[in-house]
Amino acid sequence: MNLFSLSWKYIRAKPLANLLNVILVALGVALTSVLLLINSQFEERLYRNIEPIHLVVGAKGSPLQMILSSVYHIDIPTGNIPLSESFLVTKNPYVEKAIPLALGDSYKTYRIVGTTTDYIDLYKAEINEGQLFKADLEVVIGARVAKKIGMKIGDKFHGAHGLVADDKMHAHKEHSYTVVGILKPSGTILDALILTNVSSVWLVHEEHDHDHEGHDHEGHDHEGHDH
Repeated sequence: MNLFSLSWKYIRAKPLANLLNVILVALGVALTSVLLLINSQFEERLYRNIEPIHLVVGAKGSPLQMILSSVYHIDIPTGNIPLSESFLVTKNPYVEKAIPLALGDSYKTYRIVGTTTDYIDLYKAEINEGQLFKADLEVVIGARVAKKIGMKIGDKFHGAHGLVADDKMHAHKEHSYTVVGILKPSGTILDALILTNVSSVWLVHEEHDHDHEGHDHEGHDHEGHDH
């Protein structure tokens, strides 16, 4: 009696037990495959967001928090650096390009980032509708922001101080942003950001800054990406 015959007799003798074994093995393989796929996609997205960035400059604090807040935008910004000190980076001959980030505000939990259009070019993102921001208080929104909130070209809104869910409690009602562009889906962090120029972030905080002695435009959350 060969091995095949023995195996077949065993299967016929205990059909339910063998069916259960087959199902358990299939579920185990499927679960392992799903976990490997999720892990692969997660690593790919993490790498895609940080790949073009070689150096992050920010206030003294946790290096991990600085990376999470300024690259992945999933943590609270570490703090402020004076604008004058950022020139030490931008004027360094070994730095190919420096991109400023002014952080700290949000709209419906989506972060408002003051930067330049170089930040969009860094991830090779493209405009789907409208145009890039050119003037103060103009914003370009990511594809996920547009989809989740239902924003469109010409919409106006007030940013909120901090990363809060209740925008009305902390809104900067003196100045409103206007949506002038919507990005195509890029599979990067830009999909979930609201982008404007740095001077817009300063302008929105101007009245707030004057109410705090010793705090000026140079004190706003300001970090930079170098590559």
